[in-house]
Amino acid sequence: MSAKRGEFKTNDGCTIHYELGYGPRSSLADSPIVLVHGWSGSRRYFDDSWAALQGCANHPPVLVRYDLRGHGESDKPEWGYHVARYAADLRDLLRHLNLDNVTLVGTSMGCAIIWSYLEIFGDAKVKAAVFVDQAPLQNRAEDWNLGSKGCYDVASLTRLQALLKYDFMAFTKGNCKGCLSNPIDPSYERLLMAETMKASPEGLSTLMADHTALDWRPLLPRIRIPCLVLAGAKSQIFPVEGVKEVGRLIPGSTTVVFEYEDHWLYIEDFMRFATLVADFAENGMLTDSSVLARLESRDKDRLLGQ
Repeated sequence: MSAKRGEFKTNDGCTIHYELGYGPRSSLADSPIVLVHGWSGSRRYFDDSWAALQGCANHPPVLVRYDLRGHGESDKPEWGYHVARYAADLRDLLRHLNLDNVTLVGTSMGCAIIWSYLEIFGDAKVKAAVFVDQAPLQNRAEDWNLGSKGCYDVASLTRLQALLKYDFMAFTKGNCKGCLSNPIDPSYERLLMAETMKASPEGLSTLMADHTALDWRPLLPRIRIPCLVLAGAKSQIFPVEGVKEVGRLIPGSTTVVFEYEDHWLYIEDFMRFATLVADFAENGMLTDSSVLARLESRDKDRLLGQ
């Protein structure tokens, strides 16, 4: 699969950097895959899964990853650090690349960006979606205690914002430690930290204040496209039951739990992640027998039509 890099300007003047991979297939069953990284990450967080997706037998015809505004190589403006604006950036990306029938894959806050996109712009250009380890509400509420384990109210948000402002390096080190339970290549871990350091601390602070307060529970039952939910059983960021609630609320969705992986399950088990995503993007459902064998019985019965 060949690859190229590019950039474009959003409708509010922010330059976004992206990378494309092209494959040889063009059947109607194929779907371009767009990878949307999470808060404080970058497109480089997908390095291993990007390569694995290109190596899959059913790799997508087009594969896209990009740096969110305020992250990676994209612009760090003084405005636009709220999830709805990020959804508009995603809309502008799809328009710029003239993509249709896409499978959107969001990790952590990337899920919220996709939910916001679907709420504001609809699903006309979207074939399917994959949501990776994100609860529908991060903050605690009277009827909800399955949100973030670390940032869930005004006090915990204030502590995080102070760390971003006064010791960004300490935040960066703790971020890696808090999202990985299994060892990865030390050089890759250093790369992840370097990519986080490229982000705007001020932008991250403003963005988290918006993101952590958004409650997506009313929207999720209105989603009608095929959806796959991936949860890390060892996630230090969300309780697995909080992530499973996304799958429960979205009609007809399928939930897969990565039994031994953390929040960055797409890094810790990138081969399984790529296999699931490629299968789902091509078929709008999971068809791989080895994958089906590991699903919970409720999901397996639904997929098999029982």
